[in-house]
Amino acid sequence: MSQAPATESSERALPALVNLIVVLADTKYFLGRRMSEWAPGAPFLEASVACAAIAQEDLGHSRAIYPLLEDLPYPNRPQALERETDRDRRYCVRFLDVPFPTWSHVVASCALVDTAVTTMFWALATSRYEALASRVRRALEEERTHLGYAESLVRRMAATPQGIAALQARVDEALPEMLCWFGPAGEPGVEALVAGGFLGAGNDALRQAHLQRVAPLLLEVGVRLPVRWNLEEGRWEVPPLPWERWNPIQRRLEA
Repeated sequence: MSQAPATESSERALPALVNLIVVLADTKYFLGRRMSEWAPGAPFLEASVACAAIAQEDLGHSRAIYPLLEDLPYPNRPQALERETDRDRRYCVRFLDVPFPTWSHVVASCALVDTAVTTMFWALATSRYEALASRVRRALEEERTHLGYAESLVRRMAATPQGIAALQARVDEALPEMLCWFGPAGEPGVEALVAGGFLGAGNDALRQAHLQRVAPLLLEVGVRLPVRWNLEEGRWEVPPLPWERWNPIQRRLEA
């Protein structure tokens, strides 16, 4: 394993590490593609410029992460994507499968999907797999801009009755899948990554960190969420999630 000692714990974590790398790379690839498709048609000039810039950064993140698959001693690794049709199996949420039909899809992807990847990047910034850690640390410098852009888009869309209704519909559609994206508590692969020093937090801690990034903003602008802040415990209460539809390898809900 490139720049990571070959220990028993690293060998146990290897399949999960390969899967995590392709999930992050695919998610960033499809985010970049979907954002780029809206760059010429965003509803205002600043959004067009920002869409183009963020699309390039997301695609750049995917191009930086994909080569790590070749460094890991694991058979039958998924190939890196250069075109959407390069392989049938996609390791990303269904929300990214097809071009976004409305601007509200762009806003929701920035607010929910990109912030989920940012949350995972933070948990990988001190990974013992330095080749991955160094790439996500560089990406995090740009992710700060992405978070600010997402907030501005959410606030602007929520400023009108039509906008808040469209945003509500997209959140209702995407949030359950993004809460599942971090995996169920005690997931063996994530547990192996944490135990091996490759990932800095477990499933529930990652889910809580993601909610802390997105829930206060969405609630503030008037979006209804199926979560509630438990002041006594200092954590977000999450409703039962549709784990019966969860595909843990591709990190998506089945239709």
